[in-house]
Amino acid sequence: MGERVIEHGNNEFDLVVIGSGPAGIQAALQAAKQYKRVCVVEKNPERLGGSWIHTGTIPSKTVRESLDAIHNIRYHAGGHWVDRVIADLSTTKLFGRARVVSQQEEQLVRKYLEKNSIILKHGYGCIEDHHTVRVTPSKGNAELLHAKNILIGTGSRPRRPAHIPFDGWRVVDSDEILSLENIPGRILVYGAGVIGCEYACIFAAMGVETTIVDSRTRIMQTLDLELSKALEASMIDLGVKFKLGHEIANIRVKGPVVAVDIGPETVETDVLFFAAGRLSNTEHLGLDKVGIKANDRGAIEVNTFYQTNIPNIYAAGDAIGSPALAATSAQQGRYAALHMFNSLCIEFPNVFPVGVYTIPELSCVGPTEEDLKKDGVDYVVGRAHYRELARGYIRGDAHGLVKLLVDRKSHKILGIHVLGGDACNLVHIGMAFMLKGGHAQDLITMIFNYPTLAEAYRIAAFNALNKIFPDGNICAPPAEAPASKKTAA
Repeated sequence: MGERVIEHGNNEFDLVVIGSGPAGIQAALQAAKQYKRVCVVEKNPERLGGSWIHTGTIPSKTVRESLDAIHNIRYHAGGHWVDRVIADLSTTKLFGRARVVSQQEEQLVRKYLEKNSIILKHGYGCIEDHHTVRVTPSKGNAELLHAKNILIGTGSRPRRPAHIPFDGWRVVDSDEILSLENIPGRILVYGAGVIGCEYACIFAAMGVETTIVDSRTRIMQTLDLELSKALEASMIDLGVKFKLGHEIANIRVKGPVVAVDIGPETVETDVLFFAAGRLSNTEHLGLDKVGIKANDRGAIEVNTFYQTNIPNIYAAGDAIGSPALAATSAQQGRYAALHMFNSLCIEFPNVFPVGVYTIPELSCVGPTEEDLKKDGVDYVVGRAHYRELARGYIRGDAHGLVKLLVDRKSHKILGIHVLGGDACNLVHIGMAFMLKGGHAQDLITMIFNYPTLAEAYRIAAFNALNKIFPDGNICAPPAEAPASKKTAA
């Protein structure tokens, strides 16, 4: 006998969302505010929000915030107090705080769903046809939901290669790392991308002997090279060791120890954290039934309005791959909902910030120096180091940097790269100018509070404009000056 399927008379919806991550939740809320009947399908009802709330963004950033606050004491009260606090830390304290914050965020999401009359269905969602979603709960009968529109927002999961002996204790991925019962003495992180570097900073700040291994020769390949090197230097100061340009091989679990071959060397560690890549959660959604296309990592192909090749079926967030940020995923979901109900037909912004929550944090928006050189754009660089700012040396920040990339002819701000305390907040000041076509001159005419980190923008803008006007007589920007195609140093 096949499984029993229940059909309810009220299972007709304008939108059925599969997945409760930021893309799915924002799509549901936007549609509900347009007086549409909406249902969200979530396979883990006790963990609404998925990795965004429970294993990724919220808990990891909470732990990072705690440790960053502890280490900031060093500049004001001395290292002795930091050492005392670190020695008293436990996973119960740190990860317990993260769980509390995750619960608070989940409760907020549930409140929003209830307030907007969004129905929550518990079970695994699978697309039956262009307008039908089958929901199969862990217990009980499956039911069919009929939808004018469907949005896939099923998120992603860590990549787990078959040759890595994951056991959730000594060899872990990013879904398991915050479930460790004890703080290890040593941790080996494979992967020098965002996730690997963020967690390496967390564990190094806890006093754990931390090593990052990566087959590539630089950390965070997509970063501006100068920022990448500055972040690496700050991580070394924090205690992180690097073995770049190396693969890991022949992983052996020997009791409580993991032995790993790194080139000709064998390294032993208490925990091996594999942090190299993620896969979209799309393989059991029934995409083949309706002919929806996905790549070899499960990422669904969509157009600029987040429609799949089936016009009434949309996908957003990690389910479609890069950039796979909580902020962009939420906006993608909202745009998809607006488009499906004919409320918005503009394309997604091509300028948005990227935030990395290392210690110190960093953020960037726009092209890197390497991008501009490749495109032959004539530009100048303006820099302001935190050590040049009163607020910077008050805080004891030796590595902070605000870097502006400015078009030499038009004086427009092309890119912004920030490393240091509050970087993920500071970047929005410059981004606001970029979005309005702002010039470096706009920043030097502003009056910033003193002492603040934000005044780094004024210093960096002066630094850039002084290269264009070496006599110090800074003129107004030209009325019209398209970017030239001549590379500058």
